[in-house]
Amino acid sequence: MRFSLESALLETSRTRLLDDYPAQIADCLAALTPEDIWWRPHEQSNAIGNILLHLAGSNRYWIGYGVGARAVERNRPGEFAARDASEVLTVWADSLALCRDVLGSLEPRHLVETTSRTGTPMTVAAILLHASHHVATHMGQIVWITKARRPGSVIEVWI
Repeated sequence: MRFSLESALLETSRTRLLDDYPAQIADCLAALTPEDIWWRPHEQSNAIGNILLHLAGSNRYWIGYGVGARAVERNRPGEFAARDASEVLTVWADSLALCRDVLGSLEPRHLVETTSRTGTPMTVAAILLHASHHVATHMGQIVWITKARRPGSVIEVWI
């Protein structure tokens, strides 16, 4: 089968955002206790719980609203201010379901479309790249914290 650049980018974005990154985050979460999820080395840093709330908010904004034109409510400062949120895993899972729905409705031809919903004109392809890189960066932080809290529980960042 021959792929266009758009179809290859869409497939890669779906795989990374819906399967690979969430699976590695899930592996980390499986190794951690609730205390580990809210641990932080000092007050100016983020706990995994904050990172997950932030990723959920970001994905709802960039993919749900930016790409899918879905209504979104976001309290970005609240994502970082939380110190214990029992619903953090539900919020994360709900954001993944929204992303799955939006990305599942895209076709390669949509990637060159431009939207201004994010505040500046961007193509859908640019939004997907932004979202993927953003999740990957924070996933690396989650892996690092997991390795620090539970040595040997995860080996490496997936390729």
